Amino acid sequence: MDATHDADELDVSRSEHDDGWTVAVDLHPVDDDAVTVELLGDTAVVAVDTALYHTEYDVSLPAADGTASLNNGVLVVSGDA
Repeated sequence: MDATHDADELDVSRSEHDDGWTVAVDLHPVDDDAVTVELLGDTAVVAVDTALYHTEYDVSLPAADGTASLNNGVLVVSGDA
């Protein structure tokens, strides 16, 4: 399956703090090696590429300046206020 989907299909958590913001996306059960993330302005483009499944998700971010990390199927994008 090749498609682009909105983040509505994912478990996304957004929070804002005094010093910044965090967006967490649960991609489980996908292995970290099958995921690539590209930050384009205020959007994180999350690509999943496995032997049986190929798709992209667009995740809206509160601001354009963020950093991404992926650990155990959880993508975390955070930025400063």
